[in-house]
Amino acid sequence: MITVFSGKCFFALGTTERCRSGLTTPVPAGFYLKDIWKSFVCNTQQFNSTRMGDCLKNKIVYLLGDSTTRQWFEYLEKNVPDLKRMDLHTPCTGGPLMAVELKNNIIIHWRPHGVPLRFSKLLITNLHYISNDIDEIAGDSHAVVVFTFFAHRVFHPLTFYVHEVAKIRQSVVALLSRAPQTTVIIKSGNTAGRKNIFQSDWYTMQLNTVMQEMFRDINGVIYLDVWQMTSCHYLRESIHPGPVIVANEVKTFLSYVCPV
Repeated sequence: MITVFSGKCFFALGTTERCRSGLTTPVPAGFYLKDIWKSFVCNTQQFNSTRMGDCLKNKIVYLLGDSTTRQWFEYLEKNVPDLKRMDLHTPCTGGPLMAVELKNNIIIHWRPHGVPLRFSKLLITNLHYISNDIDEIAGDSHAVVVFTFFAHRVFHPLTFYVHEVAKIRQSVVALLSRAPQTTVIIKSGNTAGRKNIFQSDWYTMQLNTVMQEMFRDINGVIYLDVWQMTSCHYLRESIHPGPVIVANEVKTFLSYVCPV
């Protein structure tokens, strides 16, 4: 491997490792080349619109968490051919949201996690805890479950976070027990450029560590670490990464759903 340091990133040759569960994230985890993320974790692919549709054919995707997974929903909505959002008569930012594509039988859901949650407008009856949502998913090879659980927890003690993650862990274990072919992906928290004591990236990194350690021993769970993807790009760090970063996150996610 040839490695050259430039700015905030290391530039090196990529990897041919198949994207799967159980992989560790090195430092550096990859680099951007012409706005394309080259991962050192596994062989991430470049999906055009047609390949996205082919990858998600006959899949039900459950995106759970906060507005960063909603960004994934919105990206897929715009880029998967003929994927159309259904009108569920819910707020566009608070959800829940659903999009379908009938020809290839694709269904994508997005739902925010339960309180505490900081959204401007939301129906309380539509607020479900991630653990409860996972308990209601039958699972199987057609099901893809993605969740993130970080951004709205930076105002609360670490012990409170551990307690909630433990409940999610229990639900994931039960899901994989009844349907081991289900794809389960944890999207890590991302950098936000926050430096104050109330919303610091340092605290989010601690939450990332807790989440990763609590799921480390569960076979079949994929931990998709986007921390370096959001800190390494030339765009200013934001809790809501720019479109080019979201695009690379989604293509990395699809590389785990349809690995080569």
